[in-house]
Amino acid sequence: MPTVNDFLFITEAIMKFKLILIISTICLSYTSKAQVVSGMVADQKHEPLIGATVLELGTQNGAVTDINGRFQLTLVDKSSKLVVSFTGFKSDTLAADLSKLMHIKLQESLEELGEVTVTASATFMDQLESKHVEIITEAELNKAACCNLSESFETNASVDVSFTDAVSGAKTIRMLGLDGRYVQINRENLPHIRGLIGRYGLGYVPGTWIQSIDVGKGSGTVVNGYESMTGQLNVELKKPETSETLYLNGYVNSFGRMEVNANHARNLSDKWSTAFLFHGDYFASEVDNNNDGFMDLPKSRQFNLMNRYKRTGEKVMMQMGLQVMRDEKAGGQLGFGFGDDFQTSSEYGFLNQTTRVEVFGKTGLLFPHKPYKGWGFIYSGSYTDIDAGFGRNEYTGTEKTGYLNAIYQNIIGNSFHQYKAGASFLIDDFEESYADSAFTRQEVVPGLYYEYSYLPSDKFSLIAAGRVDFHNLYGNFYSPRLHTRYQFSDKTSIRMAAGRGYRVANPIVERSNILVSSRQLIVQEAPEPEVSWNLGGSLVTNFTLGDEDLNLVFDYFYTHFENQLIYDMDQSSNNLFIYNLNGDSYAHSFQVEGKYALSQFVEIKAAYKFYDVRTTIAGRLQEVPFVSRDRFFLNASYATKYDKWKADLTIHWYGSKRLPNTNDKPMELQREAESPDYFHINTQVSRGYRWGSIYLGSENLLGFTQDDPIIDPDNPFGENFDASIVWGPIVGRMVYAGIRYKIKRANN
Repeated sequence: MPTVNDFLFITEAIMKFKLILIISTICLSYTSKAQVVSGMVADQKHEPLIGATVLELGTQNGAVTDINGRFQLTLVDKSSKLVVSFTGFKSDTLAADLSKLMHIKLQESLEELGEVTVTASATFMDQLESKHVEIITEAELNKAACCNLSESFETNASVDVSFTDAVSGAKTIRMLGLDGRYVQINRENLPHIRGLIGRYGLGYVPGTWIQSIDVGKGSGTVVNGYESMTGQLNVELKKPETSETLYLNGYVNSFGRMEVNANHARNLSDKWSTAFLFHGDYFASEVDNNNDGFMDLPKSRQFNLMNRYKRTGEKVMMQMGLQVMRDEKAGGQLGFGFGDDFQTSSEYGFLNQTTRVEVFGKTGLLFPHKPYKGWGFIYSGSYTDIDAGFGRNEYTGTEKTGYLNAIYQNIIGNSFHQYKAGASFLIDDFEESYADSAFTRQEVVPGLYYEYSYLPSDKFSLIAAGRVDFHNLYGNFYSPRLHTRYQFSDKTSIRMAAGRGYRVANPIVERSNILVSSRQLIVQEAPEPEVSWNLGGSLVTNFTLGDEDLNLVFDYFYTHFENQLIYDMDQSSNNLFIYNLNGDSYAHSFQVEGKYALSQFVEIKAAYKFYDVRTTIAGRLQEVPFVSRDRFFLNASYATKYDKWKADLTIHWYGSKRLPNTNDKPMELQREAESPDYFHINTQVSRGYRWGSIYLGSENLLGFTQDDPIIDPDNPFGENFDASIVWGPIVGRMVYAGIRYKIKRANN
């Protein structure tokens, strides 16, 4: 198995390869840099236009802008003119300026557009980004019910979602084979799902609020902090200045869950706009399809409200907002409810009541004549309060968090050399208690960072970055990062990346699924920060097959832990031992994904994933529990002309998973060493109208469920009770229906 020395050797080889690429590209750039034009395409309010076309006049040579509105184009003739176009805006023809970064603003067209058909993928790779980033658009999210963020990845192959236990209803994600706690989850580049909401926070982001999700694999940008270890998810919410005047969504499913969502946006003046986002859900049914006396899903109710504002100006742009959320869950044995006392109830009860208030904002200082230059300030403050109960044990936790990040960006000489530099400040104040123990800590972490981007042409880019954070409890964190992209041809590109990440664990909430069992938590030593290196890359290519292009993505990432907090369920089925890594720990992740349009109306996506995830547990290097080595994914989408009818079918196949050792339990309560493989199938059909759409779907269409997910459910207060060994679906087939109603934004 790979050792640290192997990892260092691989890293050194990759660095040498990158150095050769850099030197070669610099040499080539002396002959080609005069031919390269780059810049940004935006609307009159300086908002980037994603997917705008920049074409060299009289040729087929062109480029498409990325998620930041950026483009780079190598010209056939440096004296050529550019034709810039975007649907709904007037096209513009202008001379190419190779001496600086161009800032092109298009005017919105007031003419009525004829009825057209636009075919575009609902997910796509950011072609100009050095990092491996896939964009999930709102069109992709609408392929499933997408009630919250945890359900937003049903039609995506890169992120795996599963239940954590058979009582709480909490869901977790995995990327690159590792638990979601190693994924940095941001909301509009602000740290979001972390700390005490790390386990349940995916359910606190309503799906109807989401505009798009950026899925990045490997170590992320240093601008967003040191916590990115295996990947990043950045959730972009609907914007006050562009979202619908009114959006209504109603949802109900066969289990009795009801949900209502309402979004409203309007202009307050020529510079100010606002949006109100509301979500509410309610579920009070007692579903027990496996007849074990426990609710398969907890009762739940949530109220979630956000009000945000945006100011758009020539030199100053501002955003600010407030979110208030209250979430309640009550599960356990049949008959337990919201108002019951879990400590005195005759039934085994689970209760979680979370209240969260957050303020956030951004301010940008712009230089209209120097679009490459600017200051950005992003900030947030939040208060989280949790009251929870697991059987007879009570958990309480409060978290007060403040975050500030100041970013400056500019160029060095010309647009080939760009950089970002800045400083951040993070403060976390935790107060927790569980059973008869109390834990408090305050983390104060100022940090500095620098990120250099080398962009000599549209074929090559490189980002070299580093940051240092000064942790008041654990000393200095050093986080180097490197990303590079090389475009071999119009159809093939390669990306490579390496980086180091850190995180400080919250042991109780991160493994709160263990609390719905009779296991005792035994912390054998003081937890140290988790530290990992991530190395990997991807190859993106496409070729013509029949009349259409077959798009292929191959990626491989290797994660090696210098330290990791181990949650040992194998030594004893009555205990959970928590200690720092003493040995090796790594994860290999390989994925191949293909996308192909069978016809004008049918598109197929398929992927195969292989994970080899091993950690030293109880002195022995072994597979991490609950991780399938092999997985397969298939999504078939059908859409008629103008999207009048749409249908989607998604198939997940999960290979066997190693399960924790239960050999010390009575024979009749022991579990197999491995789970069986199984299929999980979802489908949805929708009918579009001018005012919106109606949809009907089903999750877990085959109705497959894990047999006996709870060990000894008849004795929940006994020593053998355990609801945490969950490897598959708990609930059976679910059917849902919903309606989406929209009043589109009028032209300004």
